[in-house]
Amino acid sequence: MKEEQILNCLKKETLLDEKTIYTYASLRSAIGGAIGSINGLVLLSINGNILYIHQANIDNSYGERLAKIYISDMKNIQGKAGMFGGKFSFNYDGKEYKFKLPAKAEKFVDFFVM
Repeated sequence: MKEEQILNCLKKETLLDEKTIYTYASLRSAIGGAIGSINGLVLLSINGNILYIHQANIDNSYGERLAKIYISDMKNIQGKAGMFGGKFSFNYDGKEYKFKLPAKAEKFVDFFVM
């Protein structure tokens, strides 16, 4: 699927707002607990005060929602974006989330660290 199609789907399903802040990422460590243990590619999207984490598919589409996280409840948020990729991590509800970001994730990281 083309990126524009994915963005339209995300907006239609209210998983992305008019700011269009999202990124694909890979998990640096498994997420366990209530959402099960997962590894691999994910899609991170923001709508208002909510960060959604979905499984990402190889064709740029997204699958099952893995987490719905209220940004105001996130702790220890850290992020860095650069030409060769970046990283993003935070704690939420007693769990630590760590992601490896692609090179063009500045807008996503800036949303959290500015």
